[in-house]
Amino acid sequence: MSVERDGKMGARDLHLFFLIDASDSMSYGGKAETLNNAIRESIPHIREIARDTEGTIKVHALSFSTGAKWIARNVDIRDFTWENIVTKGVTDMGRGFELLAEKLEGDLQGARGYQPVMILLSDGLPTDDYEKGLKKLKATKWGSKAIRISIAIGSETDMDVLQDFIGDAFRGELKPLLAKNASDLKNYIRWASTTVSTASINPVKNTIPLPPTSDNAINPEELDW
Repeated sequence: MSVERDGKMGARDLHLFFLIDASDSMSYGGKAETLNNAIRESIPHIREIARDTEGTIKVHALSFSTGAKWIARNVDIRDFTWENIVTKGVTDMGRGFELLAEKLEGDLQGARGYQPVMILLSDGLPTDDYEKGLKKLKATKWGSKAIRISIAIGSETDMDVLQDFIGDAFRGELKPLLAKNASDLKNYIRWASTTVSTASINPVKNTIPLPPTSDNAINPEELDW
């Protein structure tokens, strides 16, 4: 997969999507709280990037648990504020993919813009048919073009599922990130929402910069959620 632009003339927007696991397990160990804080802290940095775009950055966020729902849709980053996720229920990841696919085929079908960035965050296993939903997502124009990033929150996450979401992007070199602690999660969310967005807006040699490495100074007993 290459970093590319769609359209030849006029202003383009970058659409940034957060797909967030809000199942009950996210309430343990401060995972949801860390995630909420990390996204909120990233907002000013995303706004800085938006100043250099031909258009702006539009933020979308949905959560999936028992079913899926939108938290934010098509909000200009200049006006965006983060609403904390509420954790409860199971992990209907496939329904989250379907909900996103429905939006891409509807509101954004004729949109012009940079290659979208989609960030999937999960701490467990899908409890529904995620493959069916993912197939629908990748069948859409923007779903197939997107730079898809996935972040595992703790070692209980199914890494194969997160790799399926990424696909064979960047010659198969792009892999899921494993956040073992709060520091990792904050760093990875910051990287995915800012560095990857910059790579979409200003593509260089069809690559994206490497993600940050884990903080080796953290107490080993605290490494895994």
